[in-house]
Amino acid sequence: MEISTTIRNNSFVFDTRMRNILFAGMGVGVLSMIVSYFGDDEFHTRFWTNLLHNTVFFTGIAFTAFFFHCAQITAFAGWNVVIKRLYEAFGLFMGVGLVLVAIMVVGLWGHMHHLYHWNHTGIADPGSPIYDKIIAGKIGFLNPVFYTIGTLGFLAIWYYWALRMRQNSLDQDTKETPSRDYYKRERRWAASYLPIAGFLSTVFIWQLVMSIDSHWYSTMFAWYSTISLLLAALALLIMLILFLKMRGYLEYVNRDHLHDLGKFLFGISVFWMYLWFDQFMLIWYGNIGEETIYFKERMNHYPVLFWGNMLINFVTPFFILMRNDTKRKAGTLFFVALMVFFGHWWDFFYMIKPGARIAAHETREMIEKEKMGAITPSNTYEGLARKTAEPFDPQEQHDGPNHDSPATDAPKAADATDAVHDANHQAEKGHDAHAADHGHDAHGAHHGPDRSFQLGYSMPGFPELGTFIGFLSLFLFFFFRNLERAPLVPVNDPYLEESLHHATGAHIDSEHDGHDHHTGDHDHH
Repeated sequence: MEISTTIRNNSFVFDTRMRNILFAGMGVGVLSMIVSYFGDDEFHTRFWTNLLHNTVFFTGIAFTAFFFHCAQITAFAGWNVVIKRLYEAFGLFMGVGLVLVAIMVVGLWGHMHHLYHWNHTGIADPGSPIYDKIIAGKIGFLNPVFYTIGTLGFLAIWYYWALRMRQNSLDQDTKETPSRDYYKRERRWAASYLPIAGFLSTVFIWQLVMSIDSHWYSTMFAWYSTISLLLAALALLIMLILFLKMRGYLEYVNRDHLHDLGKFLFGISVFWMYLWFDQFMLIWYGNIGEETIYFKERMNHYPVLFWGNMLINFVTPFFILMRNDTKRKAGTLFFVALMVFFGHWWDFFYMIKPGARIAAHETREMIEKEKMGAITPSNTYEGLARKTAEPFDPQEQHDGPNHDSPATDAPKAADATDAVHDANHQAEKGHDAHAADHGHDAHGAHHGPDRSFQLGYSMPGFPELGTFIGFLSLFLFFFFRNLERAPLVPVNDPYLEESLHHATGAHIDSEHDGHDHHTGDHDHH
């Protein structure tokens, strides 16, 4: 295949200075994780939510970027071939995501974290003091085995597809045949990935994120959260393209390519807002308690997260990118992409943190119930009856003492009752200090989870921002590392010429208005 243009700067160099900056960023992340671990509650909820939040966010970016890439291949879209290797490098981060998700899975099995209310032993047992009827009805799906398969197992499948397509893409550079065998193989892999990723991703996001609010459900949640991740992936892609162009790479990516990416960012942001409002409106209109509580909790107690989500992720991109020329201005496009990227990280903070705070409160309640369960009246009467070799009649709890028994039974029953009250009093006393810190009064009455303003839950604090920087640095390190292992432009892709000479015609309208926004593009002919 002959290319009409000589490809220059086709090998990316991951220099030492850039590596050191990213290592420093990862160091900030590690330090932030340590701070959040030791300055946390007894379950280390802040630490584990920060880990889950960024694991889902950056692994999801890798997944959705690769999904978008496969969709483009399947649709015969040739305009973005010049950025094909960036999609591939994004997708390969799913290998790192496997390790991160594995940590969450190990933590679940070992009860190292309590992010998921449904994982508490005995919650689906009708005879347990912590029995939960709603969760018991979902236990076939909400259990550690299915969690492992639906997260670690499904992610491994997607990563395998990414590896195969990456290898095929590299082979295409040197081994392509006149009959385009490697291109045809790439199309088959891409087309088969779409249904596998589309269907399995719903379970993946249900298990990792939605099951934190285990009493709540929404049939639109998978759409909503996946589109949020796709927008974050597109925003990061735009910023990286502009960064690489600034360093002299991707010189054949012109303003028309950026214009198309800007249109995707604009259009999909509108779609995200549609899903955000539609999910809210339909559930709110239905007014079903176990559904509306998700939004009621966030609207009433986390208004900055709730309304800030809409402001950053819809209002900003909608009003700035509505104009045609703003999609062609590097500075404006970078600013919007930065806002959208951070905004959808904020979106997942909004999804995870309030629910995890409630889960921590529920875990405290369950632990207290289990401790009190050993000294409830029924258990105590039964235990005392066995100790005194007296037959135990559960009916006595409801109908009073057996009046046919000897008179000496009354003092025994009174003694048993006193023993119950004494034991209960001692147990309550032992929990007084703990209860006061977690929304309980001194008598063990529950007042709900702590909803007071707290950095790390109500708003991201420094440990959250530091962890975000650390994960972003980790993502960029693996991205640049994979980028330098292959030519930036796939020279044997059949749509390369179309991509090199891509033009949307949008600049013509600008020229009619007296503004030439196409200045600086390369003449490739």
